[in-house]
Amino acid sequence: MYVDRSEHKIENIKQITLLAGEGLLPLHIYEECSKRGISCNIIGIKDCISVELFEQNKIEYDVLPIYSVSKILKKLHSFNTQYVTLAGRVKRINISKLLFDVKGIKLFYKIARKNMSDNFLLSNILHFLEDEGFHIIPTERIVSDLIVQKGNIVAGKIQISNSTIQEIDKGFEILTSIAQFDIGQALVIQSGLVLGVEAAEGTNELIKRCGKIQQQDCKPPILIKICKPNQDKRIDLPCIGSYTIEMLHQNNFMGVALEAGFSLILEPKLTISRASELNIFIYGIWFLNIVKNFCNKIWYWIISL
Repeated sequence: MYVDRSEHKIENIKQITLLAGEGLLPLHIYEECSKRGISCNIIGIKDCISVELFEQNKIEYDVLPIYSVSKILKKLHSFNTQYVTLAGRVKRINISKLLFDVKGIKLFYKIARKNMSDNFLLSNILHFLEDEGFHIIPTERIVSDLIVQKGNIVAGKIQISNSTIQEIDKGFEILTSIAQFDIGQALVIQSGLVLGVEAAEGTNELIKRCGKIQQQDCKPPILIKICKPNQDKRIDLPCIGSYTIEMLHQNNFMGVALEAGFSLILEPKLTISRASELNIFIYGIWFLNIVKNFCNKIWYWIISL
């Protein structure tokens, strides 16, 4: 389990290396490091990093395949820093490619001994880097202002009913049960009916898929995103951005609910503003709300006896 030692707090870090995958989050990390006076070196994961974002902003970066473990480690050591953070979506690889790399062989056998779940793969990469002498800094420690707050409707003054909140709570409970099998971080629910669960296609494709099969005589569907149980929360936190909001609007969704404290909103001002304009709610699910509702159900069951 990860321990937050004081010497690893972000305030004490002067230099960090970012392993960058797909999307806006790596750019957010870089920009926040710049604001804090932290020197940020970037190693982009080949075929994953959104190169246009860094090139538009004239930010220097290196690109290496994720299976070139020895080259990545050599580059990490060349920066002369022990702090590393991982951000952005990384496509799953054929792990047999690791066998063509000296250091990769060690990682391959660690993975091959157990299972091939995404959560397990990511956790093993973190542990592997730690074995090599690096300290992993959680992304939310750097971009804490992007974290979804607890138990609030984030977007503007949009009101949602108690029945909608109850539906969100139900979806949260279902997704928590499913996610323990490392199937996905997202689910779409409509009037108590689960329309779909995120698989390898990602959240955007889930939205499109469920948009086509939603029930026309009911309230619009809701997207729910959470962390997987036992997930290493230093990486791969659920996140949304303005594009997610556009996708929800185009597919006639009511809103999105995110696990409070463990989810990110990219470009928060733009995303929240756009959600308000399009009448899409963004709701922070707080675990204590789920506990409260469960206790209420038990109480109603007792008094009905």
